Amino acid sequence: MSDYILTYTKKKFFLLDPNIEDIDILDIAHALSLKTRANGHFKHFYSVAQHSINCYKEAQARKSSERVQLGCLLHDASESYISDINRPVKKHLHAYFSIEKQLQQQIYKKFGLADLTQDEIQQVSDIDDALLYYEFKELMEYEVFEKQPSIYSTPEIREMNFRRVEKEFLSTFNKLMGMDSAYSCIGIDVCNGKWVVVYISNKGFDVKKYGTIDEICRDYPNCNTYIIDIPIGLPESNKDIRPDSLVKKLLGRKGSSIFDAPCRQAIYAANKGEAREQNIKVMGKSLSEQSIGIAKAIKQVDEFLKNNPEWNNKLIESHPEFCFMKFNKDIPIYENKKTIDGQKQRLDILRQYYPHSDAVIEKFLSDVPYRKKTDDVIDALCLAIMGKEIKNKGLKTVPENSVQDSKGLIMQMVYAE
Repeated sequence: MSDYILTYTKKKFFLLDPNIEDIDILDIAHALSLKTRANGHFKHFYSVAQHSINCYKEAQARKSSERVQLGCLLHDASESYISDINRPVKKHLHAYFSIEKQLQQQIYKKFGLADLTQDEIQQVSDIDDALLYYEFKELMEYEVFEKQPSIYSTPEIREMNFRRVEKEFLSTFNKLMGMDSAYSCIGIDVCNGKWVVVYISNKGFDVKKYGTIDEICRDYPNCNTYIIDIPIGLPESNKDIRPDSLVKKLLGRKGSSIFDAPCRQAIYAANKGEAREQNIKVMGKSLSEQSIGIAKAIKQVDEFLKNNPEWNNKLIESHPEFCFMKFNKDIPIYENKKTIDGQKQRLDILRQYYPHSDAVIEKFLSDVPYRKKTDDVIDALCLAIMGKEIKNKGLKTVPENSVQDSKGLIMQMVYAE
């Protein structure tokens, strides 16, 4: 590997002779979200990607053109391939400057910025310096310039989960590239041992029932988001913190709609009695009938992710009632989802975000005419629409700084504001 690096998307990237076709925004967003500013000397983790997003927002606040905004977002993109070197050292490495310049030019060319004018380049540089000053002042209590630059935005410099920053970087890029309207999102809800799946995209929608998660992912391999109403990431001791209790508190008296996830030992138990015994032993409490009822579905997802690790953090968890609350200005929907009034309230909300919501339900009923129960498909549709909002606005999680279980699965519920 002396002539190339292997990127996040498994591309062989030749640093000294970069091929423009190998430049991938997924590699850039992922790598920059994991690279620290100030060589890691800030008081908490603060990534190059977060800095780049703040530069983009500053350009927005200054009413700069979208070309300058995109230039701000991508101005450090070369660092995703060759890393960065501190300014005092960099000025002595003339070969590095040449390599960096060539690579950055290729990245700008790839994304339509090859003809940035000197004035536009200067705007990007001024914004970069303004954020540098602000970051050092806030995170190091140190002023890097004698004269304080003007700043028009309020940069987000608190510590943030790198996955959330990566998602925001990508959604910002898509918006600036005019791809904000293109989306494909999956919502999945469990239903009597089967899975109700709603697929929505800018080109249409579909709704189906499946027997296994594997079949769903095989039929829809390349969507922007896959959100499922089933626990992902399982506790194996009472020290493992899942998001269930946190989301219950946010939902108030509607929190009873969220069942406590069983421990991993319980879902692999031979029967209900053993499952309850295992949960008492590990977690100090028994399992409700509702939790027992979805144990097989939880086990299927857990086994799927174990056998298909590339879907880890691609198939992600949320809860319909939590999403409805977010769609409804943080007010839970208290009406029972199985009643006509409860379903009407939920569809009234979903129509505001996806105008074809009624057509999705009608198709489901026409394909399964004997099944009049629509709460499961409404839940799956809600998750698909939340995926669309996440794709456009960026992903947020409960808890904000998610943790992994012993198998490396992230324990979180996702949403967008």
